[in-house]
Amino acid sequence: MRATRDAWVLLALPLGTLFVFTLAPTLLAFGLSFFRWSGRGPGEFVGLENYRLLFADARFGPALRNTLIFTLLSVPLTVLGSFALALALRAEWFRGRAPVRAMLFVPTIVSTAAVGFIWRWVLSDSSGLLNFGLAGAGIDHPPRWLTQHPWPLIWIILIGAWRQVGFCVLIYLAALAGHDRALLEAASLDGASRPRSIRHVLWPGVRGTTAFLLLTQALAALQVFDLVFVLTAGQETAGTTMLGIEVYRRFGAGLMGPAAAAGVVALLLALPLGAWHIRATGARA
Repeated sequence: MRATRDAWVLLALPLGTLFVFTLAPTLLAFGLSFFRWSGRGPGEFVGLENYRLLFADARFGPALRNTLIFTLLSVPLTVLGSFALALALRAEWFRGRAPVRAMLFVPTIVSTAAVGFIWRWVLSDSSGLLNFGLAGAGIDHPPRWLTQHPWPLIWIILIGAWRQVGFCVLIYLAALAGHDRALLEAASLDGASRPRSIRHVLWPGVRGTTAFLLLTQALAALQVFDLVFVLTAGQETAGTTMLGIEVYRRFGAGLMGPAAAAGVVALLLALPLGAWHIRATGARA
């Protein structure tokens, strides 16, 4: 009995923090999505009107499409690329593991705003480092990386993956460190090639880690905001706007109800991911 009480005491702070900063705001936003409210005075209950206005908005469709494209492309690129890099870093022939790990992890700990500013300088149409290098190579009319469709979205996907890959590599390295090398040796003695050993021995061994990374990276991708906002200098187009940007714009304009409705849509996109993760990890348990 005392052990149960002590456990609840230890859990009180994290559960309280989760409720105050996550669950309560989520419930309030869900309720707000059914009201017309400018942020001052009483609100007016309008039912599903905010959702109707949201889907009738010409900017919301592209934002939803871009967010889904960003998530579906950047997340597999990040996770699978990280697994490949983690395998390379564990290989016996690889030299300089520590510096490479540090280089991979630096983008993860650097401010997203700083990352956006740096890449905006690199990709600038007029004075960007990339176009300067291409001009030196004799390419006089390079693409307008930040304004010419579809390049801005492509760069957002690549930069988003590049920024997260260091974190995922470290998680995979930790998972692979606990892997029994005897299984690989047994597979090698049985005549399995290196690719077959990776596919049938190493990859199943990190399935739980992969499920965790897919979930966390997908949730982060669905909420992407600061990278896009800084990279585009706040001048998003139909090819670069995201759900997070649309929520921000509506809150800034005093459209609290539609902004909350856009946030609820993002939440509804995330719920199947959580359900899949619970099912995947529960099946393993």
